[in-house]
Amino acid sequence: MLPIDGVGERQTGSEGGIDSDGSARSLGGGDAGPSPVPLFREAQRFRQWFFYVPVAIVTAVVWWQFIQQIGLGRPVGEEPLPDWLAWTLTIIFGLGFPAFAALVRLITEVTPGELSIRLYPFRATRIPLVEVGHAECREYSPMREYGGWGIRVGRLSGRAYNASGNQGVQLIMRDGRRILVGSQRPEQLLAALRAAGLGS
Repeated sequence: MLPIDGVGERQTGSEGGIDSDGSARSLGGGDAGPSPVPLFREAQRFRQWFFYVPVAIVTAVVWWQFIQQIGLGRPVGEEPLPDWLAWTLTIIFGLGFPAFAALVRLITEVTPGELSIRLYPFRATRIPLVEVGHAECREYSPMREYGGWGIRVGRLSGRAYNASGNQGVQLIMRDGRRILVGSQRPEQLLAALRAAGLGS
């Protein structure tokens, strides 16, 4: 499971659309008026095989059980599941689990004065750029420094938001916290942060 606890940055439930290529587009803001067009937008999917293999195994087992019991009328085991439970498990794990795996992604947006990081479909974390003291591009080891991908906490490295690869932008907050934002385009992300007000 991916840890998704907060670290003191502001969180919001607002959500924007996701272009198929992760490109920037304006986001509707409803009654509050249109949100600013992002200076940078990136949507990253999890590409690790060990993220999808458990999903595939659980989905296959649940559907096999469902087909045997409901489709063919051959309950499995000496104490088979009730039909209602077989239906429930199939809806949750046979349909919901793979749908969630297909939807989940890391969305990074930079707007004037703010960095937004969202592990979709969960809530976004928003970091005011005035709270960032320093930022730089760097390579990192997801497993060694943070124990994997997602929203992770390293004992010495601070917090990381990452989905794939080993490149990102390291933020050093004014209060000493360290936040690593994984990106396939770290130079563009850093340039957007500077254009949005980082260091001003």
